Amino acid sequence: MTARQTVLLDLEGTLYTREGLLEGARAVVQKLRADGHTLRFLTNTDSKDTAELHTALLALGLDVRIDELFTPVVAAAVALGGDPTARVLVLGNEAITTELTNRIKVVGPHENPTHVVVGDVRAHLTYTLLDDAFAALRRGAHLIALQKGQYFLSDGSAHLDTGALVAALEYAASLTAQVVGKPSTDFVNLALRSTPAPANPRRTWIVGDDASTDIAMGIKAGLRTVQVQTGKYTLQTTDTSLPVADDVVESVKALPALIRKKAL
Repeated sequence: MTARQTVLLDLEGTLYTREGLLEGARAVVQKLRADGHTLRFLTNTDSKDTAELHTALLALGLDVRIDELFTPVVAAAVALGGDPTARVLVLGNEAITTELTNRIKVVGPHENPTHVVVGDVRAHLTYTLLDDAFAALRRGAHLIALQKGQYFLSDGSAHLDTGALVAALEYAASLTAQVVGKPSTDFVNLALRSTPAPANPRRTWIVGDDASTDIAMGIKAGLRTVQVQTGKYTLQTTDTSLPVADDVVESVKALPALIRKKAL
């Protein structure tokens, strides 16, 4: 019998695309769970709360438990949840601010924040909000970025992403943010901290379609890496500078058999 493994599964491009669930994805999740493995589902989304994402995954037909879903918002909560002195100013939309408020101590700009967390804030971004964050950083608060994307595409146009705002605050305050989303190894390590028992890196697998994020951070964290030939894979085949996974499989359908064959 295969020893219990920890499996970190990327979502978009690995289990589903914009066209829907990839063939065999539902059965793979069921098989991994039946085999007794610990699962975490990884996404870099910083614009929706965990409950909304969970509902969407269930609607797709994926058997995902809400406590298995790991986002940058959850990562920030895990990172700060163990610090009883943390007082967090959130630059984020209503959904993620509410989720963080339910998990950690969130304060206003004039309540001596010890940390500034930056996520998707496009709906109500103002100069005053940025200036309040800058003032907190100048007073010694730590800067945490939920992710550091430069821009995102929507309706055929490019739009500023969270990373652009983080870069402005880094420049103004002369500091470097801690990134708790992909491709930071902190994201992986915090995901492993969220599991019921300490994970053995030799028995921990990270599975994704993107060599520049999923595979890169898995290698840096010392995990076993598997790249699927779906999603972004075909866009990266000519880029020889990208890291190479321990195993490359046609799709996530091959994962249970691979783990049974190679698990330690």
